[in-house]
Amino acid sequence: MTEKTPLNSQVTDSAAPETAAALPRGRFVWHDLMTGDVEKAKQYYADLLGWTYIDADMGSMGLYSMIHAGGTEWGGFMPLDPAHGIPPHWISYVTVADVAAATAQAEALGGTTGVPATPIPTVGTFAVITSPSGAWVSPYTPESPQGDPKTDPAPGIFCWHELLSQDPAGDARFFCEIFGWRTEEMPMGEMGTYTLFKRLDTGTDAGGMLAKPPGDPGPSSWLPYVLVETADATAARVGELGGKVWVPPTDIPGVGRFTVTSDPQGAFLAYLQPSS
Repeated sequence: MTEKTPLNSQVTDSAAPETAAALPRGRFVWHDLMTGDVEKAKQYYADLLGWTYIDADMGSMGLYSMIHAGGTEWGGFMPLDPAHGIPPHWISYVTVADVAAATAQAEALGGTTGVPATPIPTVGTFAVITSPSGAWVSPYTPESPQGDPKTDPAPGIFCWHELLSQDPAGDARFFCEIFGWRTEEMPMGEMGTYTLFKRLDTGTDAGGMLAKPPGDPGPSSWLPYVLVETADATAARVGELGGKVWVPPTDIPGVGRFTVTSDPQGAFLAYLQPSS
């Protein structure tokens, strides 16, 4: 039986923004909410999590509101045209050495490219890809590569990333090839087997994977987690603010207490109260 990496190691090595000198491969570094009403979403998360925002001028793209929590930036908000038929959702960015090579590799492995390698001046290059089972994610290379940070976890920061998979074996092969991960299985009792994605460069956890329950017709999807002080209070506040709780606050032995929710526009986000 394998033991789970302590939560603080996950937060420090896998989730926080970059602050050192070399580009790590396969680390979640940014999160965008694609939503039909940016201002409504900003107000919801400010009320729920205490997030504040910093606006950046993106030239022809207009102003981009960045999420500020725990002393630094973690993501932002992008308008989503309802006419495209895509529901509101969070998308996470994962570091790679070459975005164009990552998209080519995704297609060779049976995935698709939703957005080709696209440079953002002074920021970096990103793309959007999906695994054959439908899990969307964004390979990303920052313009100024930086290494792993040494920051303390704090409420409001993104702390974990979980793949809910229709095809665990296939998704494991796909994402390990692209992001340089290996897998490690961890028995979770009645929940079944939990798969950890481990980074090859540091050996730390990049994220995890659970098989979707039988009968769930939806595609595979990545679910980000945000650290909170109290999962129960957060779930209650979600309801008060017009969101929905899909998984009520639930204990994970040795890890903490979590809940899965959606905001008023339907974007899913999970919250984790770590064990003391």
